[in-house]
Order: sequence, then structure tokens, then C-alpha cells
Amino acid sequence: MRRVVVSILVLLAVPVHAAAPPHPAAARLQAGLDAYAGGRFVEARRTLLPLADEGSAIAETLCGVMAARGEGMARSPAIAAGWWLRAANRGYAPAQLALAKALAAGRGVPRDPGAAWMWARLAASAGNGTAAAATALADALERGFAVGERAKLEARRAAWRPWPM
Repeated sequence: MRRVVVSILVLLAVPVHAAAPPHPAAARLQAGLDAYAGGRFVEARRTLLPLADEGSAIAETLCGVMAARGEGMARSPAIAAGWWLRAANRGYAPAQLALAKALAAGRGVPRDPGAAWMWARLAASAGNGTAAAATALADALERGFAVGERAKLEARRAAWRPWPM
């Protein structure tokens, strides 16, 4: 399962540049991903935290995954949601979906179906590997909305802009 998570994160966010030498941050990110895939969670966390602090959405998302699962640290759904919020605000669809799921279930954050719907719709609009799951979540949440609530949430979603990089 860890390999699947790491593979999805890498495929969705790391551009392929055949001729360019790897950027130092990319090499550090790859080292963190390799440590995570190998089950060396403390090493992965130690490698990924500085990258997350520098604004890497992939590192932030994986730090959230490790916090949610208690890998390399004590399990903390609240810390996980915080990391996912940071990466989601950067426009990273896997983090948007993870945050939507946390908000829908009330894991680490107060349950908020409206915010969960917004983040799920944003993740779905990315059109990548998260789209189907994000659309299914948003559709399920929408069935519980009062008349007119969806229009307000759609306006909120339309006004959202990612953090500058």
C-alpha cells in the first residue's frame, strides 16, 4: 500500500525532465519517498519535514499521510489535516482529496460537509488520478445539502485560488 501511495504522489506531481539534472530538492524528495516506500518512516519524516516546511506539496501531503497512520510519529489526525490543508491550498489534488475525506468524516477537524464538498470538487477538477474518487465523494456529500446550499458552495469553490508558489 505504501508503494501505491508513493507512486501516485510521484506520478501526479513530479515532472519528467530527461535532459535536466535533478534539482537538489527533487533528490531530497526522492530520498524521502524511497525511505517511505521502504518502511523507514523516521528517516522519511526527517527527510520530508524540511521539504514540507519549504512548501513542497508532495512532502506536505506525505507528512499528513504519516501523521494520519502514525508512521514515524504518534498517530495524529489533526496534524495530518493541517499538512493536507497546506498542500491543498497549493492546489495539490491528492491533498485536496485527503482533506475532503477528513472534513467529511470529522477526522482531526470538525466535520464540515460543505468544506469537504468544496475540496473534493477542487480535487476532481484536476482531472488526474484523484478525479473519480473526489467526484464520488462530492456527489455523496451533495445529496445531504439543503436547497440553495450547493450554489453558495459553488461560489466559494469558484472564488478559491491556490497559494502562490
